[in-house]
Order: sequence, then structure tokens, then C-alpha cells
Amino acid sequence: MHLKFLRHGTGSGRKAVRYLLSDVDHSGQKRASVKVLRGDPALLGQLIDSLRFKHRYTSGVIAWHFEDSPTDQQIEAVLVEFERTAWPGLRPDRYVWCAVLHVDEDGGKHVHVLCARVELATGKSLNVA
Repeated sequence: MHLKFLRHGTGSGRKAVRYLLSDVDHSGQKRASVKVLRGDPALLGQLIDSLRFKHRYTSGVIAWHFEDSPTDQQIEAVLVEFERTAWPGLRPDRYVWCAVLHVDEDGGKHVHVLCARVELATGKSLNVA
């Protein structure tokens, strides 16, 4: 398993969400499936676009080699740990994020995570990376 945070974060939240939900990847290759595992991507995109910070979101990918073939339960366990690590001590009503599973034609799996860079109770910037 590999976790990588991407350099994106200053553009449109709605555009980032459209990419996550698209049935094709950045090179135009068809994805075998796309499944939302956490959050409400449309609501997240709206929230991100409403923020006045320069860096409005954090984007990352949790990926496995296609031969690893993680089960749904293993992916769920990774997401639980990611959430605990990214927002330690914060209640879930204090942050907004989504996780979207992409399965490639070769069976490879990766989860994109998209997080609004704001702590909801205070309105202050919050960087999980």
C-alpha cells in the first residue's frame, strides 16, 4: 500500500469531484468501476469552492499494486485508520472529506481522498497532510 498526497489544492473543488467520479482516468483510460466510500462529493465540492483560502483542499491517493487485490474489509480498515490519523481528536462534524474507490481494468485498486482544508467549528485552515 502506498499513500501519496498530491500537489493539487488551489483549484475548483467541483472540478476535483468531477474527476473523482469520472469513469475515465487522467489519460482517458476507462475505469472498471467507481464507488463512493465516504462522504458526499457534491457537497464537498461546494464547500471547497466557498472557501477563501488559497489552498482550499487536500487531495491524496491510497494505492495498492494490482496483485495485492485488497478486500473491501481491508480497504475499510485503511480508511478508518486514515481518518483517525488525519483528524486526531476531532469529531466527524468538524471536518468534511470523501473517499472514492477506483478499480482499473487490470483489477488494480486505489482510493482517492479529497478533504476540505477547513476546521468547521472555527473556520480556520486545516491541513491534514
